[in-house]
Amino acid sequence: EEEKETFYQKHGVKLTITAFIAQAITKALQSYPLLNASLEGDTILMKRFINLGIAVSVNEGVIVPVIRDCHKLDLPEIAKQIASLAVKARERQLHSLDVQEGTITMTNFGMTGTMIGIPIIRYPEVAIVGAGAITKKVVPMPDDSIAIRSILWISLTFDHRVLDGLYGCGFLNELKKLLEHIKDSSTKALPQ
Repeated sequence: EEEKETFYQKHGVKLTITAFIAQAITKALQSYPLLNASLEGDTILMKRFINLGIAVSVNEGVIVPVIRDCHKLDLPEIAKQIASLAVKARERQLHSLDVQEGTITMTNFGMTGTMIGIPIIRYPEVAIVGAGAITKKVVPMPDDSIAIRSILWISLTFDHRVLDGLYGCGFLNELKKLLEHIKDSSTKALPQ
């Protein structure tokens, strides 16, 4: 909590798990670029940019504003974009460009207490990442001791016409590794 307050004082925005997940997705896509492609007919279009859609719950359902060039942003900038787009979505202030040209989407249904979900892909995107609730679990440690750890459930829905399960699992394992080392994560933008 102290780190969150320090982050808020320094950057003027609340630090949430959604921002960390968004940054980790962006980093993992560097090794798994097929998940950032689109499918146009029978053609796979690879994207040189990452426009991350963030699902936002509104009274009428869900709307997905897009963080453009997310790969060029550091953690505070991602957090500010998420907060700003969520407010604009809930106040019906989004422009049409705010919800177009996403390359991959994430949804955080964990805010509702749901641990696991299977989100639906937004065509022509080929993947969507779902984040469930963070829960405390008893976990065996490498030295055979037992510890209580926070567990975050992550799901990935992807188009099998573009990639297979092994590739998707590789992405999830990379995402897991990045999220397990959040404190080691750089707050700098990704290299170009």
